[in-house]
Amino acid sequence: MDRLRPVLSLLLGAQLALAFAPFFLWPLAILIPAVLFWLNRNESSLRRLFASGWLFGVGYFGCGVYWIYNSLHDFGMAPPIVAGAITALMVVYLALAPGSILLCWRLAQNFLGSAAIWVLPLLWFGIEWLKGWIGTGMPWLSLGYSQTPSPLAGFAPLVGVYGIGALCILMSVTLVVLLDKRRYPWVALLLAVPTAGYALQQVDWTEAMAAPLKVTMVQGNIPQQLKWRRDQRDNIFNTYWRETSQHWDSDLIIWPETALPGHSLQISDSLLPALQAAAREHDTVILSGLVYGAAEGDRFHNSVMQFGKQRGLYHKRHLVMFGEYYPMRWLLDSLRGLISIPYSDLAAGPEQQELMQVGDYRLGVSICFEDVFSRDILLALPQANLLVNVSNDAWFGNSTAPHQHMQIAQMRSLESERVMMRATNTGITAFIDHKGRVLSVSDQFTTQSISEVVQGRSGATPFYYFARIQWLIALLPLAVLLLGVRRRTD
Repeated sequence: MDRLRPVLSLLLGAQLALAFAPFFLWPLAILIPAVLFWLNRNESSLRRLFASGWLFGVGYFGCGVYWIYNSLHDFGMAPPIVAGAITALMVVYLALAPGSILLCWRLAQNFLGSAAIWVLPLLWFGIEWLKGWIGTGMPWLSLGYSQTPSPLAGFAPLVGVYGIGALCILMSVTLVVLLDKRRYPWVALLLAVPTAGYALQQVDWTEAMAAPLKVTMVQGNIPQQLKWRRDQRDNIFNTYWRETSQHWDSDLIIWPETALPGHSLQISDSLLPALQAAAREHDTVILSGLVYGAAEGDRFHNSVMQFGKQRGLYHKRHLVMFGEYYPMRWLLDSLRGLISIPYSDLAAGPEQQELMQVGDYRLGVSICFEDVFSRDILLALPQANLLVNVSNDAWFGNSTAPHQHMQIAQMRSLESERVMMRATNTGITAFIDHKGRVLSVSDQFTTQSISEVVQGRSGATPFYYFARIQWLIALLPLAVLLLGVRRRTD
């Protein structure tokens, strides 16, 4: 078994990716970690234990975020060796998380003995939280996202995605104890967690507002290779205009990330005045993504602009590494010649920005990658009554990434109990209700518009307050390391 453990760890991790969209085999998020813990329950070597967790992570993230290669190579035009190296480095880095969790578990045994297994849920919570902060943060494929279709989704308004991940691990640990110690009364705990989650799904933590709002989202389906070509500018604008002109009865019309072709200075005298005039004439509001620059020579922003009686502007705060900015530019400037991504040296927007407003509703706007971070969405709450996310998932091609991104957006709705309106270029465009359920969804890779009558909500969920103390739990892995190392050296 010891010789097979590295291979088994790798295969287990690879299968865990099936727990997430588009496969939705969410029970695997409980069963597979349980098998990993059971395989390593008697391992005494720190090196072998860490290696087992790290290989598990390589399989997990290798099958879960492989699409980074597609984004860089197929659409960023990076040479295969560059795209492959960046993808491999990301997988190797993310795989440190499960390796660190098993290492901390073993160190906890130095002062807790066999009871240390019950620390695993908190260790998982803490490491996943840290993974979402270190560097620019990469919480993609956090375990809790897999549970949007499960009863555990009921815990999202209380403890968020990391808390749900910890509950999955709590159930995994319970399974290990059941199998290893034959302590059958623990079956009650296995049943209690999903039962409580189902009961919590019936609770409304926020209040519905009275006036409904009719919203249309336009999916232009502009191929990535045509998106920034000057000779395609009129065709792109006309695609969105044709779809929009059929929905002037909507109170709000949303175009996706960088839907407007060219940056704001290039289209300030042509396309922007036309949009503003049309929105005022038809008494509606149009939101569109665009690359915005205030004046020649300034750095550009990835932005959303509001057209209509009220004007508004939102600049993306949380930029994507290599896609929108280059870290350590003094060291990595050479990569800018190898990866061809338009507007890949953008400026981040300020943390505090005025919320856009449509009638009595305030909008919490985010752009693409920002909805991966609870903390970015929480910046608009509880003032925001509706959530808007514009994205260009064309970068992901026909991979699992757009489906995973959609599932992440569902979690943000669950945590905040807000309707999420997610407008994308090539799909998946969707309306998500305040319980994380999909109201309507577009087909991928089609030009299409979808409309819904939505209702805003007011108030805050318990997670709004819990999110501010998550860092205390994240300190646990560090405390375990220090105590375990000290006890080991005594």
